[in-house]
Amino acid sequence: MPVSSSAQLVLLPWLLGWEPPADRTGFAAALHAGSCLGLVAVTPRPDRRALALVAATSVPAAVAGLLAADAVEARLGRPPQLAALLAGAGAVLWAADRWSPQDRPVGPREAALAAVAQVAALMPGVSRSGATLTALRLAGVERAAAERFSLLMSLPVTAGAAVLTLARSRSLPPGSVPGALAAAVSAAAALRLRPVGSSATGPALYRLALAAAVAARTRRKDRPWT
Repeated sequence: MPVSSSAQLVLLPWLLGWEPPADRTGFAAALHAGSCLGLVAVTPRPDRRALALVAATSVPAAVAGLLAADAVEARLGRPPQLAALLAGAGAVLWAADRWSPQDRPVGPREAALAAVAQVAALMPGVSRSGATLTALRLAGVERAAAERFSLLMSLPVTAGAAVLTLARSRSLPPGSVPGALAAAVSAAAALRLRPVGSSATGPALYRLALAAAVAARTRRKDRPWT
C-alpha cells in the first residue's frame, strides 16, 4: 500500500494515546523486516532486466539513508509535520495516478526518475512506494507496471535498512517478534486483497483522513506534539 509506515508508527499511537515503544527505531525495523518477508512470499519473481534496474535504482536511496536518515527523521518527526507530508504526498500521488498517461513500460529513464523520488521518501510521511509510484506514473508508466516496479524497488532498501538497524541493536525491542509476524501476514494479505494496478484513490483518501485526524487533535491542544 502506498502509505507511509513510518508516519503511521508515530501518528496512530499518538492519536490513540498508546505508550510509544522504548526503542521505536528497532521496533519499526522489525516490522519492516516482517513486511518484506510477507511481500517476497507473494510477489512473482521478476526477470533479470527488472532485477538489474532495481539494483541500480537502490543505490541513491541507500547512500542517502546512510548519510541523512536520522537527521531528517529528527527534524520532521512531529505529528503536524508528518500529517502535512502524508496529505501532500498523497494528493500528488492521486493526481499523478488519475491524470498521467499510461502507455510506457519501465525503462532506464523511468527507473532513474523513480530512484530520485525514492530519496525523497527519507522524509517520514512521504512513503517509499508512494514516491516511486508517483514518479513512475508521472513518467507515463501504466498503472500495473508502475506498481509492480515500485514494490520491487522498495524491498532492497527497506530490507537492508531493517537488517542493519536490527544488527546494531543489542536485543530485540519488546513486541518485535509478534509485530514482525503480524506485519508479514498483513503485507501479504494487502497484496492479495488489493490487486496490483488498483487505483490510488483509496490510499490517498486514507492518507488525507489520517492527516485530518491529526490536525483536529492538534487544534484541541490536549496532546503534546511528541
